[in-house]
Amino acid sequence: MSLVVDTEGSVHEKHGEYNIFRQLAVKVFADHIDDEKYYKWLDEVPMELQSQFPSVEFKERDWVRANPPLNTAVYYDTPGYDVLPTGALLRTSCSKLTHAFCAFKMPEDATGNRLDRRHVFEGNEKATIQSDPISKDAVSIVKKLITRRDVDQPGTFLALATGISADDLSPAMVLKGHRTTFYVLIDGYDVLRCSIDRSSVFDFRSDGNAESPENWKSFREVELSLYPRISDEIKSDPRVVQVIEALRDSLITRFNTHVIYDIKYQRGMKLLGKY
Repeated sequence: MSLVVDTEGSVHEKHGEYNIFRQLAVKVFADHIDDEKYYKWLDEVPMELQSQFPSVEFKERDWVRANPPLNTAVYYDTPGYDVLPTGALLRTSCSKLTHAFCAFKMPEDATGNRLDRRHVFEGNEKATIQSDPISKDAVSIVKKLITRRDVDQPGTFLALATGISADDLSPAMVLKGHRTTFYVLIDGYDVLRCSIDRSSVFDFRSDGNAESPENWKSFREVELSLYPRISDEIKSDPRVVQVIEALRDSLITRFNTHVIYDIKYQRGMKLLGKY
């Protein structure tokens, strides 16, 4: 795959009831990489890249290694799991502290990009989803949104891209993820937001109890992605893609690993025996 930053528009744009993110990312298999080994690599890789990219800086928030934030995602699908094999997804994502949104994300294209169109919840809807994203009230809010006909929203784009009606969707998989993030700057510009993602998944449609740890399956990956609010001034700089590739190659060499193309929904459902 030849990585290319999408220059059709800004990486982040606002459009009425939805926002667009043009997301360029590479994901690296990390099930066998524990935190200690990963952090050792992360502490050493800036020096590894220094001679090739002298203006590159790496930054982390002080607390993120000890207390990676928890995000909860709920993936929606038809009774026959018609969305699952497409590589697209429709899901909610929330953190109790920061956000709640619903997104439709296209499959990855040949240049590593995925078009993400999301509706950001506010007020009581946001609070309800943040409180319990798999509650009946939260699911009702999402269903009401994705079946609206008066505005463009994630369900609209699902139907346009796949022919699948949002009327047929219901929760299929729950993912809880702890993400430790680092940022890469070039010439002082934020260009990458990268992370190790520790994910645990539960089959929403099973008879199992979500409170029982044995009903959850876990996997890890490192995501090397474009900073979502990267400046138009820097996004076309060839060093942006070159740094992603250098980080990818460093991880592959250090940990004898590989790039993965299944999205988290697909990886999770494979572990749950549904794909």
